[in-house]
Amino acid sequence: MNLDQTLAELTSLPIFERLRVVESLWDSIDADVPVSISPEQRIELSRRIQAQEANPNELLTWDEVLDQLRSRQ
Repeated sequence: MNLDQTLAELTSLPIFERLRVVESLWDSIDADVPVSISPEQRIELSRRIQAQEANPNELLTWDEVLDQLRSRQ
């Protein structure tokens, strides 16, 4: 398998298909595998959690995000 060729093919897909690839790859990662994050990432995650908790109605569901992306095509 040539990774560069595969990436070139994947990046030429329409955005919706690329999102499906990303989602599939993400889902293939074992949840039990520990992931280390940097202090900066931890700060950003905390900021995002606080923002979501402060304004829970401003978030979109995954289905809403997909619907918006589909409507742009």
